[in-house]
Amino acid sequence: MRINCEVQVSNRTGGIVNKKCSRSSLGLGRLPESKAEVSSLFIHLCTIQNKQGTKYKVAGNIEGVFTKFVSEGKFTIRFKEPPHDVAAKADVVLAKSFLSTLKMALQNKDIKKMHLSNLAPAKQSQLEKPKTKLVILNKKDYPITTSFPYSLENLRVNNVELNRVENRIIGLKRLKTLDLSHNVIRLLPVTMSKMQSLTELHLSHNNLREIDHRIFTGTLSRTLKLLDLSNNELELLPVTLKYLEGLVNLNVSSNKLKCLPLSIGRSQSLKFLSASHNKLEVLPATLFHLQLEELDVFGNSFIAAEDRDKLNLVAASKSRRGFPRLREIAAMCCRRRGLRPTAADIPSTLVDYLNSWLKCLCGGFCYESHTLSYVSLDFRKISHSFSINDRDNILAVATLCSKRCCDRYCKR
Repeated sequence: MRINCEVQVSNRTGGIVNKKCSRSSLGLGRLPESKAEVSSLFIHLCTIQNKQGTKYKVAGNIEGVFTKFVSEGKFTIRFKEPPHDVAAKADVVLAKSFLSTLKMALQNKDIKKMHLSNLAPAKQSQLEKPKTKLVILNKKDYPITTSFPYSLENLRVNNVELNRVENRIIGLKRLKTLDLSHNVIRLLPVTMSKMQSLTELHLSHNNLREIDHRIFTGTLSRTLKLLDLSNNELELLPVTLKYLEGLVNLNVSSNKLKCLPLSIGRSQSLKFLSASHNKLEVLPATLFHLQLEELDVFGNSFIAAEDRDKLNLVAASKSRRGFPRLREIAAMCCRRRGLRPTAADIPSTLVDYLNSWLKCLCGGFCYESHTLSYVSLDFRKISHSFSINDRDNILAVATLCSKRCCDRYCKR
């Protein structure tokens, strides 16, 4: 058991041994061929200045272990001989793992099964500061047999013909920015939804044809702020895009999209939206619920506003009006009262239904009972910066909650 950390050693009889915290390797182990019992265990502290290290006997030599700030990765071990206090700061998971192993060792439990250090001098790589950024631009530099550093926060892998997102990348718990642009990725694994810290995901210039709707759920939905899917082969975006609560920047330009999800208006944090050079004919009217800084839909073949009446005749046949079902009435009641039951309260299928609402132009909620209509509105009203071919007004498809809203918006 060996962890990388920063350590400060204090001598209780003669002051501080090292005045500054230094990069260190802290190990728990026993000498080769020694007995598998607590009396043979040592804590081995190696630093850049002393790679051979200092060995502290464990059995009967630990006066106390202070773990008040272990949630921050900090702990202190007080030894009797020599009278040193070893204050360490490490990765939270590693710190807890080290202390857990030490506790088991002190209790003399399953020492034979523990992954202990052999007390050998530390290598230079074990004393270096954990790497937080890694850029790979050549195929020969891509690691095949070795793992990515656990401490990575920024990983960029471009032009290496990567055809999938590996689990060892997905498992990087500290990763905030992942750039896999300019590769040949076709599918994204569903397990990406579990990435804990990811805020930026760059996947432009790949071969993506579809995205599993489950990817935009889980912990990823709460952390992602930038998503770049430009220059792929996408024809459709999953409706679960609405679950990306903190999404600020979305780039889906240069794909084969025929429409944008009607639910995109639920992404209230969205400020920058680029959907240029696709096959869009209309836009979702829910965009009017956003306050965008930039909207780029240049290079699409939008239907002329003069064709609105013909389209509305087709839309009328697809509309769902009539007396609402009981589940729709209950869902509307929950929304109006601000109730948010979970799968612990009601069946998960009903939770999904409750979250499937669309917003009417009036701000009301729509479920099954709604009217589809094409409305002609000026998109300059929703964005400070607006890029479109040559029309000030284009058609948007809207879900309207009542006849009153139909009369109000369809005549514009």
